[in-house]
Amino acid sequence: MPYTLLALENPLLDIQARVSDDLLTKYKLKANDAILAAEEHMPLYTELVDTYKVVYVAGGAAQNTARGAQYIMPPKSTVYMGAVSNDAYAEIIQKAAEADGIKTNYQIIESAPTGTCAALITGHNRSLVTNLGAADLFTYDFVKQPENWKLVEEAQYYYIGGFFLTHDGGYNSSIAISEHAAKNNKTFAMNLSAPFLSEFFKDRLDHILKNSDIILGNETEARTYAKQSGWDTEDVATIATKISELPKGNDRPRIVVITQGAEETVVAVGKEVNSYPTPKVADEDIVDTNGCGDAFCGGFMGLYAQGVTDLARCVKAGQYVAGIVIKQVGPAYPQGEAKGTIPTF
Repeated sequence: MPYTLLALENPLLDIQARVSDDLLTKYKLKANDAILAAEEHMPLYTELVDTYKVVYVAGGAAQNTARGAQYIMPPKSTVYMGAVSNDAYAEIIQKAAEADGIKTNYQIIESAPTGTCAALITGHNRSLVTNLGAADLFTYDFVKQPENWKLVEEAQYYYIGGFFLTHDGGYNSSIAISEHAAKNNKTFAMNLSAPFLSEFFKDRLDHILKNSDIILGNETEARTYAKQSGWDTEDVATIATKISELPKGNDRPRIVVITQGAEETVVAVGKEVNSYPTPKVADEDIVDTNGCGDAFCGGFMGLYAQGVTDLARCVKAGQYVAGIVIKQVGPAYPQGEAKGTIPTF
C-alpha cells in the first residue's frame, strides 16, 4: 500500500535540558525561540552535556509532526525524508521514528554528523538552537531518484517544515514537490516554523507558499511574517486572512492555521475566520512544551490526510495530540496500552 502522507525536513537529535536563565543570557538566546546555531553557539552543546542533566530525544520538527500524524492514522500511512549520517545519533532517531510507525527514508551523508538541536527548557518555554550537520547536505538529486520520487508520486498529502528551506537541497525539493502537488490536485502543507525564516529566507518561503494549500504556524511566526511583508497589523486573525489570500498556484482556497499556545487557535480560509479555544492543561500536568506545536500539526494533518475536511475536527485532533505531548518529556507519543483508544474527533 502506498504511503498517504509524505513529510520532509531535517531529522535531528534533541539534546534537552532544563537550564538557567543565565545560560540563555550567556549565548544571547530568547526563552521561546528557534534559531540555527552560529559559530558562537558551538560551545553550548558541550556545556549543556557537561553541566546539566540532559535527555536525548528524537527530533526534527517535521519528523515530530509525521510521528504525530501517524499516531492517529491507520498503520503504514506516513513516510519521512531527510538526511542523517551513519552514526549512533542517526540510529537513535530512526529507531524512535519507526517505533512510532513511520517509514524513514533517509539520505545517508558520511561527510558530516547527524544534526542536533539544543532544546533549552526554562519554565514553560523552550529555546531551540539547531546545528543541522548532515541534514544541511540533503540533495534534490536524492528526491529525484526513481525509488524516492515514486514515494512522491504515490502520496496524496505533503508536509514540510520551513527549516527545510534554509539549504538548497531542501528548497529545490520543496519547489518540485509543491509544483507536483499543485499540478495533480494534491494537498501541500508548509509550516512557518520560526521567525528567522521570515526575516532571512522570505523569498524562499513565499515561493513555496504559492503552491501551499495549508499554512501552519504560531502567533510569533505569523506576526514576524506580517512585519516582513509590510502589513501594519499584529492582529492574528487579520494576518491569517492576508496569508490565505496571497496568490496561489491553483484555484483551491488556502487554509491558514495559527496556534497561540494556551490561547485560541485561529483558522482562516479566505475572509472566513474561525477561532477555537485550546483545552486548558493544569500547570502541574505540564512536563515539557518542546514539540507541542509539531504535535498539533501532526494531529491536524493526520486527520486531514484521512479525508476529513471539517477544520474544526482537524483542530480538535491537533489539540488532542498536543495535549498528549505536553505531558511527556520531549515530543513523545505513547504506544501500546498507554496509547488507549483514539477519539473520532
